[in-house]
Amino acid sequence: MTCIDLIARALIIKGNKILLAHKISEINTFLPGGHIELGEYAAEALRREISEELGLDVGVGKFVGIVEHKYTDKTCKYYEEVNIIFEVHLSTSKIDSNESELEFVWVDVCDLEEYVLYPSALQVAVKEWIDKRTPFHSTI
Repeated sequence: MTCIDLIARALIIKGNKILLAHKISEINTFLPGGHIELGEYAAEALRREISEELGLDVGVGKFVGIVEHKYTDKTCKYYEEVNIIFEVHLSTSKIDSNESELEFVWVDVCDLEEYVLYPSALQVAVKEWIDKRTPFHSTI
């Protein structure tokens, strides 16, 4: 059986740094956010997820892009996911995780390729968005 996940993600930029989430037991990083629950709009889910993860009440800004991603997990379960990405502005750069398995790191945009960012299409898409400020749609 195929699982299709809808995920709302935040592109949070302060100066030349971008905020990434990192699951402590794994090597990958990702944009903050999470699954859209039944009955939620993407922006509502993103506000809820940021509140849960960071304890912050945020406004969701402009639509940034969509990344469609297909993968098989460690148990050979096949997934398809759609990541819907929005700008989110924070009034602070001091970030504390509310979830013990997650940490958040500010990464210089120029150093983004040094991180294992999932979905991997975001490596290029985010940099292009920063340069051009035009929405993107990537599939991998």
